Amino acid sequence: MSDKKFLVIYGSQTGQSEAIAERIALDSESLGLEAELVCGEELVGEMDRLDNQVAVFVVSSTGEGDPPENFESFWSALHDTTPQNLKYTLLGLGDSNYTEFGGFPNSLKQLLDEAGAKSFYEYQLADDQVGLELVVEPWIEGLWDPLKQALSGTSSFLSLQLDQSLLDKLSNLDIDRDLPKSKQMFQYEFCKEDFTLSFPEGVNKFILPFAAGSLEKSIILKKTCLTERSEKTKETYEMEFATSDVYGPGDSFGMLCENRECEVWDLLKRLKLEDKAHKKYSLTPDPSIKPHLLPKHILRQCSPYYALKYTLDIRSLPKKALLVLLAEHCVDKREGDCLRYLSSKEGSKDLNEVIYSRSLTLLELLSLFPSCLPPFCSLLQHLPRLTPRYYSVSRLSEHGVKFVFNHVTNIRGTVGELPAVPGVCSSWLRELKEGDCVYVYRRKNTGLKPVLGDGGMVMVGAGTGVAPYLAFLDYVAQSNAESKTMLITGNRYEKLDSIYREEFLKFQSDGVLQSYLTAYSRDADSTCCYVQDCIKQHAQLVMEYLDEGARVYVCGDAKGLSVGVHEMFCSVLSESKCVSVEEAKEIISCMRKEGRYCEDIWS
Repeated sequence: MSDKKFLVIYGSQTGQSEAIAERIALDSESLGLEAELVCGEELVGEMDRLDNQVAVFVVSSTGEGDPPENFESFWSALHDTTPQNLKYTLLGLGDSNYTEFGGFPNSLKQLLDEAGAKSFYEYQLADDQVGLELVVEPWIEGLWDPLKQALSGTSSFLSLQLDQSLLDKLSNLDIDRDLPKSKQMFQYEFCKEDFTLSFPEGVNKFILPFAAGSLEKSIILKKTCLTERSEKTKETYEMEFATSDVYGPGDSFGMLCENRECEVWDLLKRLKLEDKAHKKYSLTPDPSIKPHLLPKHILRQCSPYYALKYTLDIRSLPKKALLVLLAEHCVDKREGDCLRYLSSKEGSKDLNEVIYSRSLTLLELLSLFPSCLPPFCSLLQHLPRLTPRYYSVSRLSEHGVKFVFNHVTNIRGTVGELPAVPGVCSSWLRELKEGDCVYVYRRKNTGLKPVLGDGGMVMVGAGTGVAPYLAFLDYVAQSNAESKTMLITGNRYEKLDSIYREEFLKFQSDGVLQSYLTAYSRDADSTCCYVQDCIKQHAQLVMEYLDEGARVYVCGDAKGLSVGVHEMFCSVLSESKCVSVEEAKEIISCMRKEGRYCEDIWS
C-alpha cells in the first residue's frame, strides 16, 4: 500500500460532516497525500478495504445518539467485521442541546477499539451549540504529522529485508548462475479494449473437483453468528443459500471464492500494472510445448485484475521454479544470487527458514527482493489455480442448504513479527450479506451417509466438525425408524462456542439421540478435555455400539482429531477384546473397507 493514500470516511445527516471531510481530502493534496473520500454506505460489501488501511472518520450524531442515514448500513456491517491492521482517527460532531451529546461518534470509537483498530491521533468531539470551528480547526491543523507517521508504517503485508547473515553466506559460496532458464510457456500482448467478462465466466469452464452437479448461482438467504464474540473463541457462522439441486444428509459442496481486493491491488501495484489492470490481454502458447503440459486454469484471454482476483492462488507457497524465474528478473545481482541459492539443493534449509516456515505470501516474497520485476505473463504459469473451498451440509431447509464456517483470522498462526493474514474464503464469506450471490456445486458423496438401524451410529466431531450430524439427526427424526445414535462433540467452551448444543439436547430429549457426550478443552470443570477422553471414559458404552455393528463417523481436523480419535478407538478395542494394538488397527481397517468407519477430514 502506498505511504500517501488514505481513506476519509464520513457519515453526515445535514452535510456538515461531509463538508469537513471534503476539506480534509482537499487539504491533503497540498501536502502530497492522496485521500479517497467515501461515504460510509459506499463501503458496505467492500469492508475488507478497511484492512491494512489508514482512515480518517468524520461523523455526526442524529436523534438520540443514532448514526446518520448514509452511515447506518456501514454501522451495521461494522458489527460483523473485524478490520485487520486498521489505523484510524475520528472527529465527531454533535449538539450539547441533545441528551445524547456525541452519542454516535462515541459508540463508533468504542466499536472500532473493540474490533482491534488502533487510533493514531486523538479523538475530538465538536459541539455545534458553541461553534464547531473551535474544535475542528485545531484538530485538522494537528492531524497531518500523526497521519504521515501512520501512513509511513502501513502496508498490506510486512515489508521485509533479507537477513544479513544470509547475504554474508552468499559471499562465500560459488553460486551457479548457469542454472536452466525458466521456460516461458506463453507470449502475450495487451489489447486496446477492456476485459468485459464478469465472474464466474471463464472460471466455470475449469474442471470442478469431485462434482456431482453443475455450477449454480445461489442467493444467500441468511447468515448468523453462532458463537459468543470473545477473544477466547473463533467466530463461527451459519449461512444458508438457495439451491435448485437435491442435497441429502452427509453431502458437501464446493464454493468458488475470490482473493481479497486489497491484496490483488497491492500485487498489481507491485507489478506496475495498475494502469492495465482491466485491459484485455491475449496469450499465445509456445508451439514447442506440448498442449497437455500447458496449465488448464490459465485463461487465454483475460485481464490482470480478473486473473489475480478469481483464477490464481496468490497465497500459495512459492515453488523453486518460481524462485528461478524471479532470479532472472532481479536488477540487483545479490538478490538474484540469493534466489538462485534458495532454489538450489544446498539452499533448502535456508529456503525453509526464510520462506516456508514463515508462510510468506507472493507479495512478501517480492518485498524481500525489491529489484525483482517479473513479467506478468511469466508469473501466470507459476501460480496455481484458486481452488474451490469445500463445506459439509449442516442442515437442509425448505428453501436451501445450511452450512457453517469459522472466520480464520490468521492462516499462519503466530509467527514472530509477521502480521496476521486472514483466510481467503472465510474472510470473504464473512463480508457477504443476505441477497448476495455465491457459486456452488454439489460434490460426490464419499461415504458420509447416515444409515438407519444396522447397529446404529457413533458420530464424533469437534468444532465445526459437528455440523453434518445435525442433518444426520434430522434424517433419523424424520424417518421414524428405530436407530441407536451416539454423538461425541468437542469444543473449547460450553457457553461460548458449543455450536448446535441446544439442538442436540432437543434431539436427546426427543429420544432421537440416545447418548450425547461432550468435551470442553478450556473449561476447568469439564470431565473431558477432548473427544478422545470421552471415548476412553465411556469405553464400555462405545464398545456396546461397536459390538452391535454401529458405523463410526469422524469429522474434523486431519492432523489432530482424526489421528487422535483413531488411536483411541484402537486403544479401546485392544483393551476390550484383549488383542494387540496392531490387531486393533486391523479391525478398524476392516471397518473402513466395510464402510463402517467413515471420515470427513480436512487439513
